[in-house]
Amino acid sequence: MPDSGDTGDFLFREAVLSDGEIIHRWLSAPHVTRWTHRIFSTISGACDGASPSAESMLYIVEFAGGEIGCAHVYSAHGDPNWTAIPDVTGQTRAIDFLIGEADFLNRKIGQAMLRALAGKIFRETETDRIVACPHPDNWPAVIALKRVGFREKGRHPIPTMNAMYLTVTRQTFKG
Repeated sequence: MPDSGDTGDFLFREAVLSDGEIIHRWLSAPHVTRWTHRIFSTISGACDGASPSAESMLYIVEFAGGEIGCAHVYSAHGDPNWTAIPDVTGQTRAIDFLIGEADFLNRKIGQAMLRALAGKIFRETETDRIVACPHPDNWPAVIALKRVGFREKGRHPIPTMNAMYLTVTRQTFKG
């Protein structure tokens, strides 16, 4: 049975192969494609039947009785996208996230979802920090991350990726 993590108003359940259609629909939504970069290919690949592991987990986010988006949590250590970041350790997790349902945008739900997700990660794992790299012009995502305690560390050092690097530790997390 897929893992589900109830975190207050949000339920994070392990994505299954049958979720692929809705995830692809979300990834094709105009409000998502506007901000995507190659990092989102990890979400797309994860919904195509890749086996979950302790190092990578794709969650469907349920809120208000429905599926509203997804979150991919994976080990940043050893991932080629994160090798240039000096403070990434074996206990660092990276996240990619999206709200796919447009009706849930601009209502501070993303901020609450990120707080619930980070709390879940810190509670259930030995994670020392969580990293994220939204597009720098995606202010809703950047602001939501900062309000949860993520701190900006500059631009992602890979020249082909236009992304801002943000990080939160157990000490700076605003749970």
